[in-house]
Amino acid sequence: MKKLIITVILITASLLIAPKFIGNIVEQEREKSRVEFNKNEGISLTTEKYTRGWFGADVTSELTINLEGEGLANLTLHLEEEVSFGPVIITDNNWHIGLGYSAASFKVSADEIDENIMTLINENIHLSALLSFDRSATVFIETDKSNYETDDSTITVAPSLSEFTFSNNEHITGTFSWGGLEFNKSGERLVIGHIDMAAEQHVVSGDYLQGTAILTGDTRLEIQSFDVYSHNNHAFSLNDASFISIVSLDDDLLTVTLKQSAKEIMAAEQRFNSLNLDIVLANIDINVLQELKPIMTEISSSSPNEEPSKETMYALSGLIEKLLIKKPNLKVTDLSVVTEEGKIMSELNVTINQDLFDVNNLNSMALVTALNADAKGTVPLDFLAKFGIAAIVERFVVQGYLTKQEKNINFDAQYVERQLTINGKAFQL
Repeated sequence: MKKLIITVILITASLLIAPKFIGNIVEQEREKSRVEFNKNEGISLTTEKYTRGWFGADVTSELTINLEGEGLANLTLHLEEEVSFGPVIITDNNWHIGLGYSAASFKVSADEIDENIMTLINENIHLSALLSFDRSATVFIETDKSNYETDDSTITVAPSLSEFTFSNNEHITGTFSWGGLEFNKSGERLVIGHIDMAAEQHVVSGDYLQGTAILTGDTRLEIQSFDVYSHNNHAFSLNDASFISIVSLDDDLLTVTLKQSAKEIMAAEQRFNSLNLDIVLANIDINVLQELKPIMTEISSSSPNEEPSKETMYALSGLIEKLLIKKPNLKVTDLSVVTEEGKIMSELNVTINQDLFDVNNLNSMALVTALNADAKGTVPLDFLAKFGIAAIVERFVVQGYLTKQEKNINFDAQYVERQLTINGKAFQL
């Protein structure tokens, strides 16, 4: 019994003493993250007050995002944090094991954003973060249900919950769940259903906090429904849609696979089922892609009427030439949809002939000249007849450009050196 009492006393004493020492670690990790975060151009995070006690700290910070380059006023976040030190942390709604936990309240200020929207943001978004023993940080973002009204419109936004974990600035995992929204204005209505997202990413190049990271891994987004109404007319509908991206790296070459699907889509009084779009972009040199990032950032940040400098275009030409050495390849492996008349299917494969691409003349014609593509597909004739083009299609069948098999129209096309051939016959563009 005495041993048990002594054990309990030792554990209790450790839990009471530990926060004092853990507090030093939390403060150091926080300062290290702040320094790294400030390496982002146009972003400034300052700690205005850090008052540390035995079991926690009160922190006041200010985050400023410079948006002058976008023609907007700066965005400022005033943060008030209540930091609790581990190893055991008890919060209002839960308890955690870790080095530290921060519950933050904030106030956003921006001159060009409506005051009522600012109030909604400040009152309905709740932030907190957990620093684990392995130094990974988990950020929790929770939003309440909110309503916004103007003279002729209303927006109702459902609650959301997200959780993202950052490990050593190299590994990111997270989930996001949102109940959707409803927007009404003058007889027009937009309704977005429940949305879920999950991601697991790994930094393979660059720095995540500095915005230069290239990530591999998987991301999945699911949308329950997306509906547009116009004066009680159901103008557009999308049900059970999913968007999946898979990025992999092999021998410094990136492969990006995008998979999009929907159970049902309705538009322009046409209804389709089992929509699929699968795209694969392969053989992308990660080193060249990293070199391209600052140049593309420079070009995108310039004004629309400002031409890139000769030095910038020269550097861009050289990098594109290096990128083409690895023979990048774009494939649409599945573009299909089921109609009332049958299934529409197609595939596409696109490459660029490096020998024909003029890197010193970066315009659309340079790409058209060097493009190689082949495609094939099947379309039900009855589907084409609905649009009044069955006679035209039959004429192409007679001419040999298309083939007809039972009730389907098939095509097989190639585009090489600005010459299009369909079913082996040259087609004049």
